[in-house]
Amino acid sequence: MRYDKEKGKKTMRLIWTLLAGLSLTACGTFNTLTKSDHEIAANLKRQKSNCASIPRVYSGVSYNVCKMNSNKNSIYFDWQLGFYLFDSVASAATDTIALPYTVYSQNKNGQLMVAEH
Repeated sequence: MRYDKEKGKKTMRLIWTLLAGLSLTACGTFNTLTKSDHEIAANLKRQKSNCASIPRVYSGVSYNVCKMNSNKNSIYFDWQLGFYLFDSVASAATDTIALPYTVYSQNKNGQLMVAEH
């Protein structure tokens, strides 16, 4: 069995493209890890979410669920639901990578309270 150098390059390019795409689509995780608690709560309130709090562990997935659990007038379920489901899969993968940090943050700060902000 001979190693095909060109095929190896194509495979690596595909892997890097998929990883870059995955990191760009994990919007829920990106929002919860880079924004302040106040900004996250204000965004969920603006979306008229019915969530009172979200856990910091797997916060990206929880954030997407809270956005889907909003007033029917603030989300268009026909196309946005598909986006949030796809993004939740990407967020779950990214949340898993961020697990050591989010477990520490959950232990130190508790849940992110939406209703208080």
